[in-house]
Amino acid sequence: MLGITENTLQKLRMANLGLKILLVTVVCSSLLIAVEFLGLKTIYQPEVFLPIHTNIEFFCVFVALSTFTVTWYSYLNNCSYYSYFIGLGLLAVGFIDLFHFYSYEGMPHIFTRACANKATLYHLLGRLIMAVTFLVSVLLYKKKTCFIGRFRCYMLAVTLTIVGFVFTTVTWNPDLYPVMFIKGQGLTQPKVLTEYFIIAILLAAVFGYLRLYKKHMDGYLQFIIITLIILVFSELCFTSYQSLYDTVNLLGHLFRFASYVLIYVAIFLNNVKRPYLELVSAREELARANTVLEEKVRERTRDLQEANEKLTWAASHDSLTGAINRMEFSNRFKKLVENPREQAVHCVVAIDFDSFKKINDTYGHAVGDECLKTFVRAAREVLRPADSVARFGGDEFMLLLPNTPREGARVAGEKLRAHLVKIADPPFTISMGIAEWPKDGRKEKELLNRADKALYLAKEKGKNRVE
Repeated sequence: MLGITENTLQKLRMANLGLKILLVTVVCSSLLIAVEFLGLKTIYQPEVFLPIHTNIEFFCVFVALSTFTVTWYSYLNNCSYYSYFIGLGLLAVGFIDLFHFYSYEGMPHIFTRACANKATLYHLLGRLIMAVTFLVSVLLYKKKTCFIGRFRCYMLAVTLTIVGFVFTTVTWNPDLYPVMFIKGQGLTQPKVLTEYFIIAILLAAVFGYLRLYKKHMDGYLQFIIITLIILVFSELCFTSYQSLYDTVNLLGHLFRFASYVLIYVAIFLNNVKRPYLELVSAREELARANTVLEEKVRERTRDLQEANEKLTWAASHDSLTGAINRMEFSNRFKKLVENPREQAVHCVVAIDFDSFKKINDTYGHAVGDECLKTFVRAAREVLRPADSVARFGGDEFMLLLPNTPREGARVAGEKLRAHLVKIADPPFTISMGIAEWPKDGRKEKELLNRADKALYLAKEKGKNRVE
């Protein structure tokens, strides 16, 4: 990335996170100081405070239960024990928060008589479970364990058992716990100490997640870290309010609201958006791989086609001169005479070099090979496209001239001899013998024999001629 090293990039990301933490700390501290020390503390009427409190708690419960639902079903696909553990913790917190605002002083009596101490107990136990959940989750990050469905149900049963225990003891046996709030006096020392204990656990979780972020550089972890810091300020508010309906208590709930918004975003990002983006990325990667594979297949197909064409050509042509070979000559002759037109006439011309051994002995075999190539090139330049030049072996060649009578074959032979005079270097001559189909024979073997006899006659008459 533009020459930036991995170490530098890590430092930049840590600095970015540090600025975010500083910004959140300054904003939360400013609000807390303004309410505590700048005369903004106010006690609201229950009919004003309770609707705000109820809506905030309903939202927090909704986020907690939604988080559990998302992690419950996404676990089937990603086996993320980390997310599932947080989902279970928030499920317990969601139910306890539900009991908390139903037991809040001023709410209707549903289970038992609503009172401040019960509401405070529910609040503290919920916050304690949340703090412990996030602290323990540090140890589970990136751990993937696909438990069988029954074990997941056992874990859910344990969570619901804890919820049932909290509900039963706080609702009907609150004396099992220290008194947390005394009407007319405010918070008790056990309440304040418990809040600071919860703050200590949250700070430990912040430290743990900072170490995780430094190691993994996962943007999701930034949301969790900021959430925990806001929860710390929320708990600080709950250490100093004097009335259930005052501004400090309301600010603590607003901080909770903000933290749950971030929790919702973080869980959505980690368990819904991220898998979707990974799926899109995987599809794109698969499409790219498929494109590359298709191109390789096309390239391999082209190579095979070229190789096949070369093999086909090699099977029917002479590798030295490029002339067709004996087998291809026979194939073409067979096709030519299979369905002959009425009065059709074809010729074959047997050709042999005059004194080819002398060329090899004088100039060497390499020059002799060049002479053979020169002959084939000359024949192609003189003859028609429909005509064929075949090398039968050594310096022996055969021409196949479709729809050509003997006199036409003789003219073609003379043109070939004249052309060789012009281009042959070193100079060489050839002798030719003509056989006409069907006059001299209807079968290939018969025509070749007649052409050979005519060639021998040309040799006997002094070579370098057409007979």
